[in-house]
Amino acid sequence: MIDLHIHTTNSDGEFGVVQILEKAESKGLNVISITDHNNINAYDEINSMNVRKLYSGEIVIGVELEFIYKGRLFDMLGYGLDLDVMKQSEIIKEGFIHSTIEGQTEILDRLKYICDKLGIKYSKDLEITSPNNMANDVLVDDILKCSDNKDILSSMNIVDRSSFYRKHFCEPSSPFYIDQTKGKRDIFYVTSLIHQAGGLAFFAHPFVYHLPNIKDTLDEIVSLNIIDGIECAHRKHTEEEITFLIDYCNRHKLRKSGGSDFHIDRHYLGYANKGNYAIDDDLVRDWIGLVKKL
Repeated sequence: MIDLHIHTTNSDGEFGVVQILEKAESKGLNVISITDHNNINAYDEINSMNVRKLYSGEIVIGVELEFIYKGRLFDMLGYGLDLDVMKQSEIIKEGFIHSTIEGQTEILDRLKYICDKLGIKYSKDLEITSPNNMANDVLVDDILKCSDNKDILSSMNIVDRSSFYRKHFCEPSSPFYIDQTKGKRDIFYVTSLIHQAGGLAFFAHPFVYHLPNIKDTLDEIVSLNIIDGIECAHRKHTEEEITFLIDYCNRHKLRKSGGSDFHIDRHYLGYANKGNYAIDDDLVRDWIGLVKKL
């Protein structure tokens, strides 16, 4: 089994690097990649430790980079990267975009204001307490705990962090929408950076964006001839969606990847489809030996 989409406390994950390595070892994962948002600090940590005491498998150097395409925010996974090249890029120098307490407090205040208008209850002492506490996650975790919000949240299809982030926080038609595209790079910047660093660029979790016609978007992005593959297996992808993406990659001669997008314990490390689909080594066997590893 493998997992090529894992987050740590260096971005918005719940667990540190050591804990992730221990979890990967305990689950018998053969290949992993830590793919923090716009951040590669995990690899400095790994290089400073005796990693083989914690994890016996292969570690592919990875990152998840935000990008803008047609006014909407998407994610690109980069694998097999030269860390020195990546560290010279502006996006990595700036670090994780959502990392400041002040910036996320401002966003949280705006989300609270929207809750007040909609009649959604939240804890009055709710606040951002540390860097990388993303306001959207802090808010949705809190409002889901209040039983008085059950009906309105159900009507808005807000059931977890992902549904709130993708269907509301990033969706222009939602009252919770906050434009996050300012200062973000486009698809050409992120794919060029990944390739300059000797890596491969994979369009991340296509079905997570809840687009009306994901095939059209895939066709458009693939026609640019700048991506190397697609993340087919993902925690939020159904088995039908995984099968569709694998077939799509095969027909378009694209490489395939997979990962849980692990942030917290219930994200099924090593599994897609909400823990029902083990991500097998065979998915990446045609390219995993070509990329840079630690």
